[in-house]
Amino acid sequence: MKVLGGFILKFLLSITGIIFIGGMPVLLSGIGERELRIREYWQSIKEIIYALFHTGDLTYKVIGGQKERDLFPYLWEPIMYSLIILFAAFLLASFLSILLTIFTMLFSQKNRNRIKFIFYLIEAMPDVLVILLSQLFVLYLYKQTGILFFEIASIATEKAYLLPILVLAALPTVQLFRICILSFENEERKDYVTLAQSIGLGKLVILTFHILRNAIISVFFQSKKTVWFMLSNLFVLELLFNIAGITRFLKSTLQPKMFTIAILSIFIPLFVFYSVGEMVLSRKANKGEEI
Repeated sequence: MKVLGGFILKFLLSITGIIFIGGMPVLLSGIGERELRIREYWQSIKEIIYALFHTGDLTYKVIGGQKERDLFPYLWEPIMYSLIILFAAFLLASFLSILLTIFTMLFSQKNRNRIKFIFYLIEAMPDVLVILLSQLFVLYLYKQTGILFFEIASIATEKAYLLPILVLAALPTVQLFRICILSFENEERKDYVTLAQSIGLGKLVILTFHILRNAIISVFFQSKKTVWFMLSNLFVLELLFNIAGITRFLKSTLQPKMFTIAILSIFIPLFVFYSVGEMVLSRKANKGEEI
């Protein structure tokens, strides 16, 4: 019960922080005149809070047009589009990084260091370069074979999913691999691994059935930075793939209440995901201690 209360308190404090941040553009709008518009700021905070409790009354003007439409259910589509790409890319990156880690751990320390060095070089690549190279590669394949293997941009009648997910997962895979390999090597030095080796268990069995279930707990708690990295890349991704997602919606409006609602639509699913994950994993082990 205490754990649940802690998560609820954290959630409420986070929501409050997002609301206050949502009104910051109004507070700083007079900075050119060397003044903080505190009265207008508090008024915008009141409008944001009112909007959160009356979302059905909100309207949104389409970019380049004069027609207004209801914010909901219009906003559900870009929210779901962005969240599907984000979570699918994160799960793919997690799976690939664990697979690569297990494969790397089968080698000697010398060969491991060589593999890690290659991945560290890949991690230094700019995200924009990865996106552009992927699109150029698909176009090259299309020119050579006449087959369009992936949609390289979203259009009104067809949405791009597979290539954006693969591209968004590319660099996070390398980041999670770095975290995984450190956790696996740390677990490898513990007594229970020595015990497993002494009774004749093979290296692959020890990695997949003993080290993995302990290391994955530590990796999960450290993966939040990777998710923040993915969120920053999501904006660039949606721009270059012409994806009508939530970050493009953020770019299209400067209204504090719209901005806050859009941020909350990303924050709440991520908060629930990590909160549930932390509660489940905390019961299994004390943040990375062996089971």
